[in-house]
Amino acid sequence: MRELSRPDLDAQARTMIESYWRTLKANRISAVYLPSDPEGGGAPLSIAVKQHVAPPGRPFADSLRALASGASVETLDTSIGTVLRWVKDAHGTGEFDGVASRQIGYGFPLPGADEHRGMVFLASIAHVDDADSSYLDLLTETADTIMETFRWR
Repeated sequence: MRELSRPDLDAQARTMIESYWRTLKANRISAVYLPSDPEGGGAPLSIAVKQHVAPPGRPFADSLRALASGASVETLDTSIGTVLRWVKDAHGTGEFDGVASRQIGYGFPLPGADEHRGMVFLASIAHVDDADSSYLDLLTETADTIMETFRWR
């Protein structure tokens, strides 16, 4: 944001990232993957991962609806099994006005007999409110491509 001569958005983005880290800790995220450009550039895309266990009596797929916060959850049948996916866009308000984010969630049920457990990956894209939709589509496709490489061992 600083490179765009928008120090105000840079400060807001940093505050939003701090809030994001607090949320990750509260949700017991076990790993976060960030772009690794030593020059500070690169795509504003991070991927967080956590083990997820559905509440007793609820299947894994049904329990993801709460994580999706109202976004529609798609069920995709793939060569590696079922993948659950959702996309949620959020726009900042107040001190975060002008900063937005897109979260793409991916749920991978644990194969086998246990239908209550699995892995959840949350790809987050931070951007300015008026970002070009083709830019967001490209980053969304990048996240989808990365997640297509997931395999259970």
